[in-house]
Amino acid sequence: MNNSNIKKYSSTINKNFQEIFKKCLKIEARTISIKTLLSERNLKRINYSPYYQRNYVWDKTKQSFFIESVILGTEIPPLIFYKSGLKVEVIDGRQRFETLKKFKENDFKLNGRGLMSLEFLSNKSFNTLDENFREIFWSSNIRIFEFEIINYPELTSEIEDKIKKEIFRRYNTGITPLTSSEVDNAKYIDDNLTQAFNHYIEHNQSFAEKMYKMFISADSIETLPKEELSNFFRKSYILNRFPITKYAGGSNRIETLDLLYDFATQEIEDISNELKKYIAQIQRVNLIFDSISLIDDRLRTKLIYECILWAIRILDIEKVDYELDNNKIAKHYLDNISKYEVIESHYYGNILKRFSDTATFFNKISGFDFSLYIRDTDFKQAIKDKLNNQRENNSKITQFNNLRYNKPAPISTPIEEIITDVRSNKYLIRPAYQRQEKISEFKASSIIESILLGINLPPLFIFKKMDGVKEVIDGQQRLLSILGFLGEEYKNEYNKSILTKKNNFKLKGLKILNDINGYTYGKLNEEYKDKILDFTIDIIIIEEALNEKFDATDLFIRLNNKPYPIKENSFEMWNSTVDGEVIQKIKKITNDNIDWFFVKETADNVEERNDRMENEEFVTSLSYLTYHCVDRKLGFDKVVGFFQRIDEITCRLKYKTGLTEFLVRLENEAIEKTNFLDSIEKTSHIIDSLKVFFNNQNLKENLNEILNVENKSSFRRSLQDFYIMWIYLLSFEKYAQINNEKILGIQELLKEFRNVNGTIIDSDFVERYKNKLQNLYKS
Repeated sequence: MNNSNIKKYSSTINKNFQEIFKKCLKIEARTISIKTLLSERNLKRINYSPYYQRNYVWDKTKQSFFIESVILGTEIPPLIFYKSGLKVEVIDGRQRFETLKKFKENDFKLNGRGLMSLEFLSNKSFNTLDENFREIFWSSNIRIFEFEIINYPELTSEIEDKIKKEIFRRYNTGITPLTSSEVDNAKYIDDNLTQAFNHYIEHNQSFAEKMYKMFISADSIETLPKEELSNFFRKSYILNRFPITKYAGGSNRIETLDLLYDFATQEIEDISNELKKYIAQIQRVNLIFDSISLIDDRLRTKLIYECILWAIRILDIEKVDYELDNNKIAKHYLDNISKYEVIESHYYGNILKRFSDTATFFNKISGFDFSLYIRDTDFKQAIKDKLNNQRENNSKITQFNNLRYNKPAPISTPIEEIITDVRSNKYLIRPAYQRQEKISEFKASSIIESILLGINLPPLFIFKKMDGVKEVIDGQQRLLSILGFLGEEYKNEYNKSILTKKNNFKLKGLKILNDINGYTYGKLNEEYKDKILDFTIDIIIIEEALNEKFDATDLFIRLNNKPYPIKENSFEMWNSTVDGEVIQKIKKITNDNIDWFFVKETADNVEERNDRMENEEFVTSLSYLTYHCVDRKLGFDKVVGFFQRIDEITCRLKYKTGLTEFLVRLENEAIEKTNFLDSIEKTSHIIDSLKVFFNNQNLKENLNEILNVENKSSFRRSLQDFYIMWIYLLSFEKYAQINNEKILGIQELLKEFRNVNGTIIDSDFVERYKNKLQNLYKS
C-alpha cells in the first residue's frame, strides 16, 4: 500500500469511528449484586484482562481496603464493560473486578493495615468470615456501564479496538487521584493539633514560607500548599518516636507514622503549648538555615534541615542543654554533603547514613547518645502491642451496624435542576476536606463532550445535612467543570459567591465532536445547550438524619484514594490508548527479554510483584530514541536532555508528554506508525546483538558488568545507563553489530557520565559532555 492509499485508509477509519460514537453506541446503566457479577456463568463470559488492560497491581493492603469498603456499603466506582455478542470485556475496573474474584476464591486474607474501620476482620478470608458478613458481601451492589455497538454491519476489529480505547480514555484521563497530602488533609480534618498548626500557618505567612523553603522546596511560591506543610508537620512531629532503621526500611512506613501520631496526640494535655514548642524548634532551625544557606548553595538542601529538626526535637524531649555554632554546623554539613544528596535519598542506606551523620554531630556538641533513636530492638513489639490494643478496642461486631451506610438508590437528576439547587445555595461544593479545583480545561472539555454524546458520568455523592445543605463528597471536579462551562457561580466554604478558575472556558481537544472545538457554551446551538441541561447525573444522597454515625471524610477518602492510579505519560496509560499493534510489539520484546534486559527487576514471588509496566515503558523509550536517531536522523538531543544536579550530571527524557502525544498520534498517522514499528524492530535487533556478543551466557551478569563502571558492590541499573549506551550505539551506521571496541566506548562514556575520576561538575562540564555525544553523530 503506497503512502496515498495509507492516508485514505486512515481517514476512512477515523470517519467510521466518529460515526459509530455519534449514532451506533448503545449505553446501558444497571446495578447488580456481587453474587450475580461473580456467578459461574458471568465469570466464563467476562474477560477482565484484555490486552489493553494493565497488569493486576493491588497489594494486600489495597485489596483489604477495597473489600472493607464493599462490606461497609460504600458505593464503589462503576465497572465499565464492552459487550460484543455474548462476550464481555472489562474496559475499566480490572483491579476492582479481580479483587472481588480473588476474595471470593479465597486467594487472600484481609490485612489489618488495609482495614480502617473493621479491624476485627483482620486475617479473615472469604470462607472464614462469619456467615452474615459473607451474605453482606454477596448482596452488595455494584454499578455497571455497558457499551455495545449496534446497527453497524461493517464493524472491523480495528475500529472496534479504537472504540474500546476511547471509552477507556474517557473514564481514566478525567480521574485526578488524591495525592498523599490531600488524603492526609481529609483524614486529619478533625485532628486538634493539625487544626491548630493549619490555623497558625494561615495567619503567619512568613513562618509558612520559611517552612516551605527549608523542608519542601528552596524556591518561594505564591500559593503555599497547606496540605504539604501539614503532612510534613505530622511526619516531623512524630519522627523521633520512629527508630530510623525501621523508618528507613520503608515497610508500612505510612501506616506506622499514622499509628504513632494517633497515639502521641492522645497524650497531649495542652494543644496550644505543644504547638508553641514545635514552632520554637522550627524557628531555631530557621536561624541555622538563614545563616549557613548563604555560605554555599549546597547547604540549601531540605534533607539537612529535616535531620537537624529531628535532632533538636530529641534533645528538647530529653531536656539536654547544648549550644549551636553555625560555622561548625556549616563546616560539618559541607564536609559530609554527599550524605544529603536528593538523588536516591529514599533508599534505606542513604536515609540511615544522613540521620546517623546528624546524630554523630549533635552527639559531639551535646554529649547525648542518639543510639536508641537510630536503632531500637524493642520497637517492633511495641508497635505490635499498640496495634493489638487498637484492634481489641474495635473488635465489637455490634459497632458494625453503625458504620454501614444507609443510602437510597441513585436519583437521576437533570443538570438544569442541579444548577438551580446551586443557585439557591443548597449545595456546598467545597467542604473543608475537599481539595482545590484541579481538573484541566482539556479534561473538563472531555466531560462536556461525554455529556453531549450521552455517555454516563460517575454518580455524585451528597451528604444532606440536617439544615438541608447538600455537601458534595464526591464529584466536585465534575460539577466545577459543568459550572465553569456554563459560566455559573457557586458558594465556596466561606459562603462567598465565586466563579470557577475555568469560567466560560472554550472546548479543547474534542475527538468526536471536533467541529465545536474552541466553542464556549454561549456559542453552542440550542440543540447542544438543551442536551447539556437535560443530561441526567445520578445522585446518591446520604441523609444525616438517617445516618447518625456517618463520616463524610471517610467516604471521601474511600471514593477518591485510588490505589496505584494509572499515571499519565506511562506505559500503563499507553497500553490502553495507543495503537494495538505498536503495544503488542513492545510487549513481546519485553517479555522475550525480561529475564535479563530490564530496568526494574520483578519479584520472584508472584504475590509480591507490583509490575507497573516500567520495563515496557523502558523499551518504548529506547525505541523512541532509535526512531529519532536512526529513522529521522535528528540525533538524541530532541529526546534526551542532560542536566547538572548539585555535583552530578543526570539525563532523562526531555518531554514525556511529547512521547505520549507521538504514540497516540500513530493511530491516525499510518506512515509514521509504520516507521515507528520499524524502530521498535531495530531496538529488538540491538538487544539480540547483545545476546550474540555474550554468547547467550550469563546475560544479566554480563550486562551489569558493562554498566557498573563504578564497581559498586550493590549495583542497580538506571534508565540513564541505557540512554548513554543507546546514544553511543546509534551513532554507528552498523549500530546492531556489537564488539569489544563498542563495549569499551560505552564504558568510557559511562565513566565520564558517572564522574568516576571525581572531576568538578559544573555547567561547562555538562556542555562538554553533550558536545562529545553530538560529535559522535557528526563524525
